Amino acid sequence: MDKRLLITLIIITCSLSGYSQDLKSLLEKGDRLYSRKDFIDALDVFTQAVNMSPADAEANFKLGMTYLYTENKSKALPFLQKAYNTQPDIDPDFDYHIGLAYQYSHQYGQAKKHFEEFQKKNKKLASMANHKITECAIGDSLVQHPTYLKIENAGPNINTPFHEYSPIISADGSTMIFTTNRSTDDYKIKSGTNFEDIYISRQSGGSWGVPQKISPNINIKFHDAAASMSSDGKTLFLYYEEGSGDIFTSTLEGDWTKPVPLNKNINTPLFWETSASISADGKRLFFTSNRPGGKGELDIYVSEKDDKGNWGKASNLGSTINTPGNEDSPFIHPDGVTLYFSSDGHPTMGSNDIFRSEFKDGKWTRPVNLGYPLNSIEYDGFFSVSADKKVGYYSTIREDGMGDADIYRVQFLDPPAKPKQEEPKHEEPPVLIASNEPVNEPAPKQEEPAVVEQPAVTAPPVEVVAAVVPPVLDKPKEEPKHERVEEYVDPIVQVHKDMKVVTMLKGKVLDEMTGTPLGAVVTLVDNNSRKVITKINTNAENGDFELIVPHGGNYGVTTERIGYLFNSINFNVPQFAEFQEIDMSIIMVKAQVGSKVILKNIFFDVGKADLKSESVAELENIRALLNANTHLKVQINGHTDNSGNAATNKVLSLKRAESVVHYLTGQGIDPSKLSAKGFGSERPLVSNDDETEGREINRRTEIEIIEVKTEG
Repeated sequence: MDKRLLITLIIITCSLSGYSQDLKSLLEKGDRLYSRKDFIDALDVFTQAVNMSPADAEANFKLGMTYLYTENKSKALPFLQKAYNTQPDIDPDFDYHIGLAYQYSHQYGQAKKHFEEFQKKNKKLASMANHKITECAIGDSLVQHPTYLKIENAGPNINTPFHEYSPIISADGSTMIFTTNRSTDDYKIKSGTNFEDIYISRQSGGSWGVPQKISPNINIKFHDAAASMSSDGKTLFLYYEEGSGDIFTSTLEGDWTKPVPLNKNINTPLFWETSASISADGKRLFFTSNRPGGKGELDIYVSEKDDKGNWGKASNLGSTINTPGNEDSPFIHPDGVTLYFSSDGHPTMGSNDIFRSEFKDGKWTRPVNLGYPLNSIEYDGFFSVSADKKVGYYSTIREDGMGDADIYRVQFLDPPAKPKQEEPKHEEPPVLIASNEPVNEPAPKQEEPAVVEQPAVTAPPVEVVAAVVPPVLDKPKEEPKHERVEEYVDPIVQVHKDMKVVTMLKGKVLDEMTGTPLGAVVTLVDNNSRKVITKINTNAENGDFELIVPHGGNYGVTTERIGYLFNSINFNVPQFAEFQEIDMSIIMVKAQVGSKVILKNIFFDVGKADLKSESVAELENIRALLNANTHLKVQINGHTDNSGNAATNKVLSLKRAESVVHYLTGQGIDPSKLSAKGFGSERPLVSNDDETEGREINRRTEIEIIEVKTEG
């Protein structure tokens, strides 16, 4: 071989090797950022990877997936298309992901095709696929029949890279009060402590002036949000995080007064009251709550003021308005009969859409979707409209926005003149099609809509876990004694022990309040196979226990004792880890109202609300707990870290909590014993500054006792 040719081949080979290594390094770096939900930085890294290798399926897939978690979701499509055309089996759920990308690009036919393919391959997730297919049908109808309106961003003084929402416009249209988490403090932004405050802006020369914080009497250290304002502009209704979240009022007396809570007919000690709207005559308050007795999650209620000026007992607006999903941010128009609200339970394009209903002949008409382009696939809510119903404001997430959720102005237009020759009459379109008549036209009477089925998790067969006898939490007159169980150790544990590929977990079981050692039952479950590996009793006198955890698996450790909530721990042990001993204390929380524990063995994929199969053992523990304790009512709480979009995180945390509830009700648990609540990133346990452990701790699912019924 020619010497020069040999040298050339060596150079080319080395170059290709370096090129391959650089691409691999970029993809690994992007994966790390993606796993931490740092989607902005991951986007930059995966973009570099695609620029380096435009045809690489993995690079295109990961860039497309990252776009799905940003405000520019439609940009995911060309990259996912390229990856799908090259390597459709790169991800088992690829059809679902590319279906989302088509949906966000308003290509509903293609989206439906991929969701149907996903449905064929994933029978257990058929309900989730059906939900997306329904959204595509709705979205296609609404886009094909757009509403006549003009939408424009409220401008750079109102909107920032942060969240702006809940616009309240004065009767003369000259003043806007709104809520935002904007901040110039880098530490607060990074740690997620840039809490929401209320601002006020006034019209100046046809545009909104620079907003100012409304008052130090109103804005507190933690979250506060504007909800509604009386027609005279002198009473402001607010959301404060008192209790589980309550409605307060402040009055304008030169400055705004210190807010005071509304009475117990509005606010509840254990449940969530999120938003409110006062009628023009000041006699009716429409508000949202997840209190017991509702139709679903958040419902809309109304209370009337009595002759003494007190708010009376609240009434649920009923199943025409409220669904098994969430109805939020109600706005009662000055006419007193038109109600606007946001919902994810009525047929939507995706997430929450804005609906309108009218009170006629003593009942609410069937809600009408305000249509496209006002509504979108993203969250749309906090809508209000002028007295003549020509100009409205609302909060939404749009690709042309200035950051996260922005406030937009909507001008409703007259439809174009109809041709002189009368068009042939057609049957009235279904409610899924947006009305293209002016927004002040009443909704036609139509049949009750079918409720869109919520995604559910179908339980795979559970081996030994389902047979675990749960602790009974009924509290007798005397403190119950620990009941010992027959101990069991799988033979595989001894094999691993002989090979010295185990972790020794040692410690004590203690009462949270007193520190008293407790006798309890400790169970080790392989989360992947859902098989009980070990079940042992702790020492009843000193609480000591010793548990051998085999290497090479993900394990859940559950500790149970009568009169206490079970404790949950998770271990992910590599196959070839070194022998180690871990000393720890397992803290047990007594079962009483307000008690809550973190469910360490409930798992979700990043950015998703679908329960992973590894969660089943923990879910069965909850099911068994509730079956054995019929007097308990519990709430499942969802929490996220502060990465990404705050509004999206709140929705995600709620949907995750709802997934747990849906599983349990699907397994026969009485729905009245369960509720779900999503806090998003509002209640971190630790600072989000630590991008690994800190944020991981804040991403959690909890079970909380909210009611203990007494017998008799």
